[in-house]
Amino acid sequence: MASSENIIYRAGVDFESRPMVVICACNLPDPAVVDYDLILRVVLAQLEQFVENDYTIVMFSGGAMYRPGWKWLFRAYRSLSRRYKKNLKALYIVHPSTWPRLIFGTTNALISPKFGAKVHYIDNLSQLARVVPLNQVKIPAAVYRHNLNFEETITLPENEQDHANRVFGAPLERLMGPSGEEGLPKFIQDCIGNLIKNGLYVEGLFRRSPSSAMLKQVRAAYDRGYPINLSEYDIHISAVLLKLYLRELPTPIFPVTIYEQLQRQKRDEDKQQTVAEFIRAEVISQASHNNLILMMEVFRLLKLVADRHESNKMTAHNLALVLTPNMVRHSDVMQEIALSSVGYKEKDTVLDGALMLGTVVKIMIEDYDDVF
Repeated sequence: MASSENIIYRAGVDFESRPMVVICACNLPDPAVVDYDLILRVVLAQLEQFVENDYTIVMFSGGAMYRPGWKWLFRAYRSLSRRYKKNLKALYIVHPSTWPRLIFGTTNALISPKFGAKVHYIDNLSQLARVVPLNQVKIPAAVYRHNLNFEETITLPENEQDHANRVFGAPLERLMGPSGEEGLPKFIQDCIGNLIKNGLYVEGLFRRSPSSAMLKQVRAAYDRGYPINLSEYDIHISAVLLKLYLRELPTPIFPVTIYEQLQRQKRDEDKQQTVAEFIRAEVISQASHNNLILMMEVFRLLKLVADRHESNKMTAHNLALVLTPNMVRHSDVMQEIALSSVGYKEKDTVLDGALMLGTVVKIMIEDYDDVF
């Protein structure tokens, strides 16, 4: 049986600070396997926690594989005694299909017109954002997918467009503290954790693209300040989100100050360095404390991926090709492309002439333990 926590659960508060309860039809189990009367008892038991005070229900109707029968729906409605309805201030039915409209419309007209005034039909998540704060609601992946049938992107009300929870494009100092005292951002932990748990053997990781529309919705959820369960989504969404995050950092993960050092054609003959020594002395040492924390975690993940290249086809060279363009920032596009190229130098090669950032990335993946 699907966990009751996935069918009904407590959310945050609505715009009037009333607690919200979420009901997800998409998580209903097969009625041929599970007795829906048991589910009804679970739902009523959960509602018991809220009925003594004002509360709001958000019901996600769309994206369901299984639907209860008419008799059960009518019986469920009749089970909502006056004490459940009295303090319910609003019932928002999101992505309503014919069956909830008919059942609530018919019963409200015949039994309780007053309760019917509390029922509101919401066509998409942008419309829901106008009546409840989306950053207070955990939205299942199936609901996001279903929402794509009605809109490609979720539009927030004007007063919520720019908020302190934004992840993409935010300075690391805001997310981690001036000296990294807040630790790795939750978003990065989610992406890396999901990729390690579910993606290390996936062919084409970091190279393949997920649904563009789905990617936008997941990204928007994080920028609203509500982390989601990435394991419910295509694994390539986690990989691409990580690349986008690196690309949009206000200050690139590799400091711009190292570009000149990388591109020097002539090296000091009295100070010969191997590529690995150069990376430690001129790249790692130049990174800020926050950048270094982020860099170590990202490259630890990339090393784990490269170590499984026989399964996922992503060698250190292939990873460097697709990741480096997201780590470079240059005013000259052609210079950016040149810096992103990946050569075949090894860590013990004596550095002579220019060194491309793509090659640095490849070696940092291959020789993670030596470099860091």
